[in-house]
Amino acid sequence: MKNRIFDHLGLKLLSLLIAVVIWIVVANVDDYKTTKKITGIEIEFINGEAITDNNMVYEVPEGTTVDIIVKGRRKIVEKLTNTDFKAVADLSKMSVTNAVNVVVSATSSVNAKELTITYADNDAVNVTVEKKIESQLAITVRTTSDVADGYAIRSKTPTPNLITVKGAESVIDMIDEVVVDVDVAGTNSDLTATSAPVFLSKSGEVIDSAKFEYDVETVDVTIEVAKTKELAVKVKTSGEVKEGYSIAGLDYQPTSILVVGDTSDLAKVDEIVIDDIDVSNLSEDMETSVLIADYLPSGITIADSTEEIMVKVAVEELIEKNMYLTSDAVNIVGKNSDYSYSFLSGTSYLLKVKGLKDKLENLKVTNLIPSIDVTGYLPGKYTFTVNMKDIAGVEILDDVEVEIEITQN
Repeated sequence: MKNRIFDHLGLKLLSLLIAVVIWIVVANVDDYKTTKKITGIEIEFINGEAITDNNMVYEVPEGTTVDIIVKGRRKIVEKLTNTDFKAVADLSKMSVTNAVNVVVSATSSVNAKELTITYADNDAVNVTVEKKIESQLAITVRTTSDVADGYAIRSKTPTPNLITVKGAESVIDMIDEVVVDVDVAGTNSDLTATSAPVFLSKSGEVIDSAKFEYDVETVDVTIEVAKTKELAVKVKTSGEVKEGYSIAGLDYQPTSILVVGDTSDLAKVDEIVIDDIDVSNLSEDMETSVLIADYLPSGITIADSTEEIMVKVAVEELIEKNMYLTSDAVNIVGKNSDYSYSFLSGTSYLLKVKGLKDKLENLKVTNLIPSIDVTGYLPGKYTFTVNMKDIAGVEILDDVEVEIEITQN
């Protein structure tokens, strides 16, 4: 037996060595080293308090991931996914350019010893850092749809009426208005509601509230609803325009307004009179506006968005015009059928008038209805001042006198 074991010992050892070499070769051929690109490893940002403790805020690119290339034995590498790795960015080690290096490692200690990791692209992430500010803003109630016909919203009261926001300066500066929406469809009585605040930019776009902090989650709203009434608007001027000038026109809009109030208060008013548009010493057109609220009685408020009455006063220089009055145009009032009446001082009389151009252009003597009253006069010669009808915007500069002789038939 001994001879059999040691017989041809050299050949046997050589065979064993060859077998080991063949096994090593086969093993390496079957499990060779390879590389693989792993994408989409989500980055975890740590130590953010290093920034926030200095009254600053930071923002990382949303959905930030990193890609790597791993090298190792095929049997290990081919099974790897992005869940087998973790990527960490330490914000306490941020550079002066706000860049943070990303460190990627295998989650398994076994894999960590077997693998070599290199970065497929940039191994740093840029972080936005801003000053943190605080601002207090008013809360406005915004109603959707309309209340019942014949009714309007009298008041909208939010509780609380202020909200405090904190966040990045660029984000807080974007907030132009804070509103709470309440549906009032078809209501004809007071109502209460609870609503969450909505943050709007100057262009009316909604700002994502997740980007900042705020201290009011919900707002209680009280809506007061009351009856409405349409009131006529009348505008009057006060004072006198410059001598030689006159008001040529008075226009204003709107000519009526919708108001809201208790039924008893509404019953006491039918019109709004604005009588203090001062035109003292005015020699040219004037435009002005007045706040309607200043002329509303107690208990009455505006029901729509109209807040002002726009008033335009047109002023023109007065002109003079000479006209001629014939005796045929003078009406003799109060005649006695037993008498005859005749004009002694001629048949034509100069009549001087003054007024606005458009008034005088189409003015005729007959429009003035000239007349004298002879009621009770006995036969004889008399001088009468001709009576003229008052026409707005027209002034008779001189009296016209006529001589009448009354004789017995």
